[in-house]
Amino acid sequence: MRPAHIPQRRQQAGRRLAIGLLLVLGLAGLAVASGAAGTAASAAGVPWSPAHPGDFPDPSVLHYGGTYYAFATQNYAPHSQTVNIQLSTSTDGVTWTASPLDALPHLPAWAQIGDTWAPTVAYNGSEFVMYYSATLAPDGGQCIGQAVSSTPEGPYVDDSTAPFLCQSGGPDLGGSIDPDIFVDPGGGATLIWKSDGNRIGLTSSIWSEPLSPDLLSATGSPTLLLSSDQAWQGGIIEGPDMVDEGGTDYLFYAGSAYASSSYAIGYAVCAGGPAAPCTDGGANPILTTGGGLSGPGGPSDFLSPSGQVELAFSAWQGSTIGYMQCGIRPMYVAALTIGPGGVPAIAPATAPGAAVNPTCAQPGYWQVGADGGVFTFGSAQFYGSTGSLRLNRPVVGMAATPDGRGYWLVASDGGVFAFGDARFFGSTGGIALNKPIVGLVPSPEGGGYWLVASDGGVFAFGDAAFEGSLGADPPSTPITAMAPGAGGGGYWVADSAGQVFTFGDVSYDGDAPWSVGGARITGMSTTADGGGYWLASADGAVTGLGDAVYFGSLAGVVLNAPMVGIATTADGGGYWLQGADGGIFSFGDAEFLGSMGGRALNAPMVGVASV
Repeated sequence: MRPAHIPQRRQQAGRRLAIGLLLVLGLAGLAVASGAAGTAASAAGVPWSPAHPGDFPDPSVLHYGGTYYAFATQNYAPHSQTVNIQLSTSTDGVTWTASPLDALPHLPAWAQIGDTWAPTVAYNGSEFVMYYSATLAPDGGQCIGQAVSSTPEGPYVDDSTAPFLCQSGGPDLGGSIDPDIFVDPGGGATLIWKSDGNRIGLTSSIWSEPLSPDLLSATGSPTLLLSSDQAWQGGIIEGPDMVDEGGTDYLFYAGSAYASSSYAIGYAVCAGGPAAPCTDGGANPILTTGGGLSGPGGPSDFLSPSGQVELAFSAWQGSTIGYMQCGIRPMYVAALTIGPGGVPAIAPATAPGAAVNPTCAQPGYWQVGADGGVFTFGSAQFYGSTGSLRLNRPVVGMAATPDGRGYWLVASDGGVFAFGDARFFGSTGGIALNKPIVGLVPSPEGGGYWLVASDGGVFAFGDAAFEGSLGADPPSTPITAMAPGAGGGGYWVADSAGQVFTFGDVSYDGDAPWSVGGARITGMSTTADGGGYWLASADGAVTGLGDAVYFGSLAGVVLNAPMVGIATTADGGGYWLQGADGGIFSFGDAEFLGSMGGRALNAPMVGVASV
């Protein structure tokens, strides 16, 4: 099973104080730590607990009208379920409630869906202004957009035809991400951001530029504040957040790679304010992995009701790092103090809690017979079947939805049957076909699917884009398998001899090492990033091509029945082979959870799909 769209994340932060509240909630009251040594802090031994459960990366907090509004990077979900900018609210800055709203429900024409990161919001006296990072289509680099709303929760609207800021091309600094609106005690506003140099092998840096009083336009030229030049940063600094303390501006930021335990929060002192270069602090980093969280980053300051300066930030919960490992990055809240020598100190502002490591959902798989009977194992749930129906043609395969809460069955005439949260988008059931359908493959987001016939003809439904087919020039051996690319912009088809044909934006990684006339290819599956694929044959042989790792096969084993399909685990660390007699064979981290092998079947098995 291919995982859903996997957005890469970066960190950001920013000061989101409403200008109208600034005189009342100014930051001159930063507390001074008493008795503290003023040395670099670590999370080790400190029992951190999330302030906002669930994945809520790159938090940004705005206080307005007695309510705290936290904005975050898009959710980790298929495109069809993407929330571009997440929103959560609180009355005290400690207890947060997730909102079902998307604060930025529609992206402008220049931006493509996916990778909408790092919002920052402030009030200009008449409306709320948001800056955010988005992917520039079709370049693929990141740029900063601007959106406005009449209410703090949105919806924010960006009807621009070009990004507000983008440091790519002439000279190319890798793009611009992680915006932060900083408002000084006198009311002057500045936009601070990161140039994404590490994306293209350059140094990453943090920049600033003055904003007009309404926060809608830049009024000067960019100033370079800080570049990555310390060993702990690993060549990356990002997620800037500036805080004023008694006339001294502190620049907090994240350093190193976000999907690692070395990601941490550091600081710099900006003696000349946001219009002059800053100097890295001598106690960096000041918050590191430990105490129930890993890789903290993306600080965002706000004032608690008592006037205490707090930093919201995100980190991997526990020691589970990486979305492919089922990790999440909740929002945490820290109390910020300035100790002797001007060294910042960070401590949990929420009640301590036990460290919890997120874990992946339990594995599971379905088996399907030619009569449409469906059999479930492990965490796979039964949502229905055609086992009791009289079919015009036999079922030839099945595919699961990205979230594993439904599946499609497809018959050889192209009839499609949808169960659970699988939606019906159309079929070829009433069309005279040149050759029978041999499989159904869903788009990565589950908003459509392709059907493929044995002559290589491809039929696209829903959001599955037609990128070409072999229907007009079929190969000498029949097509028996198909798999989608990672982004939905292409697909592979394979014939029974192991020849692979590419369409759209997918790459060719080779054919099966079997000659024409050898074992018949009966299954194909791809890696999460679309950089490779596995091919499985009727005699149980498996080959991994591209970045698909070979975990073993049944080659040379005497089988009771031919293999008819392959399904991979969620992390791509293993696979199952399906036998026509219902037998299941596990390799790599694929766990054997049971099978229909050895049982009396009404019809032979024709396919397998995994949760």
